[in-house]
Amino acid sequence: MVKCLLVDDDELARELVAHYLEGIAECDMAVNGVEAVDKFRSAFEGGTPYDLIILDIVMPEMDGNTAAKEIRLIEKEWGVSINDGVNIMVLSSLNTPNDVIQAYVSARSAAHLVKPVQPGKLLSTLSKLGICV
Repeated sequence: MVKCLLVDDDELARELVAHYLEGIAECDMAVNGVEAVDKFRSAFEGGTPYDLIILDIVMPEMDGNTAAKEIRLIEKEWGVSINDGVNIMVLSSLNTPNDVIQAYVSARSAAHLVKPVQPGKLLSTLSKLGICV
């Protein structure tokens, strides 16, 4: 079972993605970037790191790009190489080429999916990342 942190300020979106991941991932949830960074740090330092973070970009308090940068800094502090960091999948209703590029560059994300997330697209993306079959 994959350990996943699902981060979105929209409760319905979180619940829907968690439903799609039933049987594949054990999901913890966060409502903003601040909470996501805190949960990531606690899990990492506790020896139970996440395998996957599904991260919305537009959120209050701390957006997804900023949260991803903070997560990458935590990994760097602990000596995790760029290639060995947690898989971050960005979810966003923003879909311009600039938005997608920004998500890949800022978050060093492994994938970008547009909301509303389609279950088939989510699962095929996870499969391409080697997270599930």
